[in-house]
Amino acid sequence: MKRSFLFTALFLMAIMGHSRLVSQTATLVPVVADDNAIMFKVSDNGLWAVGYYGSEGNDVGGTLWNLTTYEATHLSDANGVAAAYDVSNDGSVVVGSYQNKPAYWQNGSWHVLPLPGIATIGEVRAVTPDGSKMGGRAFNSSLTVSYACVWENDQLVELNLPDVDRFGDNANFNEIVAFSADGNTILGCLNYNVLPNRTAFVIKDGEYIMFGAQYYDPATGGDEYNFYDVLSMSPNGRYVTGDIYWIEEVWTNEYYCPFRYDVVTDEVELFLDDVEMASFASDNDGVLYGANPLNFPMRNPYFVKNGQWVSFEQEIINTYGIDIHEQTGYDGLGNIFSVSADGKTIVGTNGVTKYNWVFKIGSITGIESPKSSDNPMKAVIKGQRLALGGKVKSYAVFDMQGKRVMGGQVVGAPLYDISQLPVGTYIVHMTDASNNTASSKVAISR
Repeated sequence: MKRSFLFTALFLMAIMGHSRLVSQTATLVPVVADDNAIMFKVSDNGLWAVGYYGSEGNDVGGTLWNLTTYEATHLSDANGVAAAYDVSNDGSVVVGSYQNKPAYWQNGSWHVLPLPGIATIGEVRAVTPDGSKMGGRAFNSSLTVSYACVWENDQLVELNLPDVDRFGDNANFNEIVAFSADGNTILGCLNYNVLPNRTAFVIKDGEYIMFGAQYYDPATGGDEYNFYDVLSMSPNGRYVTGDIYWIEEVWTNEYYCPFRYDVVTDEVELFLDDVEMASFASDNDGVLYGANPLNFPMRNPYFVKNGQWVSFEQEIINTYGIDIHEQTGYDGLGNIFSVSADGKTIVGTNGVTKYNWVFKIGSITGIESPKSSDNPMKAVIKGQRLALGGKVKSYAVFDMQGKRVMGGQVVGAPLYDISQLPVGTYIVHMTDASNNTASSKVAISR
């Protein structure tokens, strides 16, 4: 459906066969691939992007884009197909797969990396901005084992990983997802292909950390069958985001919702109200970017502003006066897949093939870093439990006569059984570690 906006188009410039359209403080550039390649990842500095497309179960069509000239370089050659998953800051190193082997592209050719154990195929999913450290996964010939791999100077590096996942089972499907810019923080997953065993982790300065463990513990209000999905990490290694599959009541109330994990404070924030919102990326300030709905290819882009997921398309028109349809020819922007470290270069694609776009923010930005108000304290009813959002340290629940009916310090998962409370309306008072306060009105029904 064609979108209509109040603003008129500004002016049109031709770049590499594509139209580039400019507003006073931002540019929105449609980049249509001549094959089906989707722009999935932008370099930390926002100057390069890479992508690929799926064909008969394989990732092919590896492409490198220069985001200054918008020139596309195809990385496949006559010897085999190739996929591209990440790129260094100078655009000289692209990591991915070549002839189904973990490999990197440099100086116009592919270089295959060594495989662990009995592995026969694999892929490199991440690279540090200087191109020195790479990570990904490798498979045996029967695809029954996946090894988490890190390579440095073209050699495999031994990882400090446990032999079992959070259920104590053999961790046979393991992968590395991302690196911090300095290479000292690594994001990965154990048993990523075996539900609900999926166990997200970070390795920080050599120490293995399974984050958010309280959400796996029924004793603290979580459910052992919750698991993290769609993992990514901010370039500085501080914030991990994605979605958690949240099980409120088995079979009857299960859904995905976004999360943000702070590696420094070891705190997980859940956006429990934002069901089926996909969180695909975080910048260095912890601003999250994604799309909705998660489990459907035709999506609308969203990002977090003042603690709420808001429309990215609406932000573009309200703040920059950019008419998306007039300036790109697209009905909508679809997905946000990646963002630069400073949050000023954002890439995505409309639909599922080739219609990419690049949004660059100038000196003025309406996309804000999370402050104390980001993911603010709030209370919501989830089935038979009270869920507290934000960094709540203590809470108290009062009925409409002012009687305190429950409360205390928040320890572990901020979820509390309310099945004993009568149907009615209640006020929840919350306090954080800085003694900031907030109140929410909630209604209990059966």
